[in-house]
Amino acid sequence: MLIITREYDAALGQMKKIETEMEVTFRSSVATIADLPTSDNVEGDLRLCLDTDHLFAYVNGVFVDQGVLDMGDLMQERLMQGLS
Repeated sequence: MLIITREYDAALGQMKKIETEMEVTFRSSVATIADLPTSDNVEGDLRLCLDTDHLFAYVNGVFVDQGVLDMGDLMQERLMQGLS
C-alpha cells in the first residue's frame, strides 16, 4: 500500500510529500485519534478512526494520517495483491 508522509525540506523551505510503498497490517479500529495505541505498535500497522473515517499508518514510530478510508481503493489494492 502506498503510505504518504511529509518532511521539511530546508533547501526548499517547505514541506515535501514522501510516498513509500509498504506492506500494511489492518488492526482493530479505534473510536478517536486519542485512542490510537501508544505501545506495542509495529511498522505498517493500519488503524481506522471511527469518528473521522481516517486511516492512520504507523510509520517511523508515529501514526500518520492517510486520509479518509476509500473502500474502492482498498478493494483495488486487495485485488492487485491477489493477482501478484
